[in-house]
Amino acid sequence: MKKFTSTVLGLVALAALPVSAANWSDTYLGYQYSNQFRDPGLTGTQVKNRIELSGVYGWDYGTNFFDVNMLSATKSSPANTSDYPNNGYSAGQPAAGAPGNTEVYVVYRSNFDLGKIFKTNLSFGPVREVDFTVGFDFDSQDNHFASNKKLMMAGPQVGFNVEHGFWNLGVGGCREANFNGVVQQEVDFKTTYMVWTAWHKTFDMGVPVTFKGWLDYIGAKGKDGFGVDTKPETVGDMYLMFDASSIFGRKHGAFLIGPGFEYWNNKFGGKNFTSYPGANPFGAWQGLNNERTTALMLSAEFHF
Repeated sequence: MKKFTSTVLGLVALAALPVSAANWSDTYLGYQYSNQFRDPGLTGTQVKNRIELSGVYGWDYGTNFFDVNMLSATKSSPANTSDYPNNGYSAGQPAAGAPGNTEVYVVYRSNFDLGKIFKTNLSFGPVREVDFTVGFDFDSQDNHFASNKKLMMAGPQVGFNVEHGFWNLGVGGCREANFNGVVQQEVDFKTTYMVWTAWHKTFDMGVPVTFKGWLDYIGAKGKDGFGVDTKPETVGDMYLMFDASSIFGRKHGAFLIGPGFEYWNNKFGGKNFTSYPGANPFGAWQGLNNERTTALMLSAEFHF
């Protein structure tokens, strides 16, 4: 883990050097709302508000991307606090009066354009460019499960020719460490493979419309904090965003609004279940589960 992590961090640091000399950039403040989010350890859906700060910039040898999500849940997804019975839980459901939890999820990716670095044309057929991608995910949540995800990833990526947009597809390796608050145990998972894609396409429907999103598929990574074999994990967001800038007297692309959708299967590698099969590792929490997330969202973005 240490060797893999230090290599990726070194490449990330190298990519961050030219940040003050970006050739182009796009940064936005976003907001998403849904009453259909899910968390490990809770039955049913939860209401969450999500504030997002996201940006991408291009430099001479590639692009850098960051995304910081700050989530605030209602009491349907309670914080892990000793002020309430069972740390805010009662048989898999929040206890009366428990406050909602908060979460921060950070993603960073650096794409090194190999054609620009080696001064050669690597495009062919539908492929526009060939990159090498490095990055990390970081997540921390103060609920009962108390996730503390730290993931490092690296691998090749191709960018396809897309008019008025982009489509990237990559495959590589990743290594994750996390925390299981139910059993109070740090978990260092095995290195596994990762397939990722991201897209952004603008077209006209009377007003400019953008269809964008991302999707990650992460292979099984050994045993989780309960000693159970992990399953392949799929997580992604997609959005259909309408340009409403003219309503607010702003230039094109400044203010976008529209529906979104989040899908998360086998969250953190834990198998989806509605009641734990076999011996129950949760003790008194008989209602704990890990249900698949399929959440419709309302989304807005302000670009600056």
